[in-house]
Formats: sequence, C-alpha cells, structure tokens
Amino acid sequence: MAKQPFHWTISNLFATVLLVVGAGLLVIALLTQFGTRLSVEATVTAAILFLVGLIFFKPTPFWLLTSTIGLISLCAGYAAYFSTPYTWLGAIIATVVMAGIVSYGFNLGQVMKRRHSRWYQ
Repeated sequence: MAKQPFHWTISNLFATVLLVVGAGLLVIALLTQFGTRLSVEATVTAAILFLVGLIFFKPTPFWLLTSTIGLISLCAGYAAYFSTPYTWLGAIIATVVMAGIVSYGFNLGQVMKRRHSRWYQ
C-alpha cells in the first residue's frame, strides 16, 4: 500500500492543537501536582484530548499513532494507580486494557474504511 501524502487541513490543524494542548496539560499536571487528585483529572483530560486528536488526524503517521496510544495507555495506568489504594496490578491491567481497546479501535476503523471504499466492485 502506498504511503499517503500529508496535507494541512482544518481537521489536521484541529488535531494538532488538541495534541499540543493535551501534551501541555499532561506535562504541567505531572510537574506541579504529581500524585494528587487534580493531576489524575488532568491526566484523564489529556488522554481524552489525545484520543480526539488522533481521531481527527488523517492520515495518521505510524510513529504518531503508536506514541499517542502509548501515552493514552500510560495516562489510564496513572489514573488507575492514584485513584485506587496504590495497587500496581490495577494500574498495569488498566494500561494494557486501554492500549488494547484503543489499538483495536483504530485498526477496526481502518479495516472498515478499506472494505467500504470498495463496495461498488
């Protein structure tokens, strides 16, 4: 399959803004309020911003997709660890489950897009 060229569109600009704001929020929350309830809420918000940013970014480069899915999963693990009585097992399970769900979701979307683009053949 040929590599798709990247073009700046309003959708890609919106996605870039979401990814940058999410990264800024994550860094500020972790540096200033590490381990507090406020940082957990900010981390979950950053993960949601990352997820929405990935949805709007088309075509998504592989390096951006994998690194952002990793960040979303780590955010889920961080939130699970500091929201529960500091159980590592819960944090690891949350990280793995979130990575699986998000990866499956983006892969499923690509498969459906490929199948529906050839419905007339």
